[in-house]
Amino acid sequence: MIKRYLILPILLALLITAGLSLGQSANNTSTVENNTTIEQNVTTTADEAAPANQTAAANATSTIANLSGIWSVNGIELGPVTMALDQDGDDLFGQAKYEPDSGQAWNAEVVGAVHESSVELTITAQKDSELTTTKLSGIFANESISGNFTQVSGGKMVNKGAFSAMWINSDTSAYTPATIEQPKDKTTAAQNSNSAVTEANTTSQTTTQKSRFVDVREYKDKIGPGGDLSGVPPGMGGSGLN
Repeated sequence: MIKRYLILPILLALLITAGLSLGQSANNTSTVENNTTIEQNVTTTADEAAPANQTAAANATSTIANLSGIWSVNGIELGPVTMALDQDGDDLFGQAKYEPDSGQAWNAEVVGAVHESSVELTITAQKDSELTTTKLSGIFANESISGNFTQVSGGKMVNKGAFSAMWINSDTSAYTPATIEQPKDKTTAAQNSNSAVTEANTTSQTTTQKSRFVDVREYKDKIGPGGDLSGVPPGMGGSGLN
């Protein structure tokens, strides 16, 4: 009987120890599962955020306006100025021309930049042997640009005001520069004038020299004995012709 009572406490102790071990294993398994679930959630959130960031970057890039093409600019001259723009990112560059019905035509170089809807352009042209620079600052909307300009020539402000530009063609290869008539060289003009005067004087002298010689055959009927000497040059009277 005494041995039986001694065995019972030992069995109870073994059962309690085995139960605690099973509980700890279960808790450890649950912790691993929880950690795995958290990692999966974090990975899923990161994967979802990546496309969102890519979309945001694409939207930021798409905010740069495309200004490539041919434009008609009004306000900086009496008539429209034609401008052909190319674009590299936010950099703008190209050419411009002015072809009035009457007056001086000109060609120009254009540089500038666009940031979102803000546009800055500089047109540099040669007018009357002077470089003229026109700075345009405007806003792009609905395929047009509107804003203000400042024009400088010879170190002085010569004009300022409002301008507007309308997009008219996407094909810049259709643009051709204005035809500029080259001014005549003053030295060449003077030389041509002197040559004309010299030629006129030479002709006059040749005519005068010819008038000093008389063809006596024109007066053969008047020259001779009894002939009518009226109109006969002096010194020719009294001589006869055979």
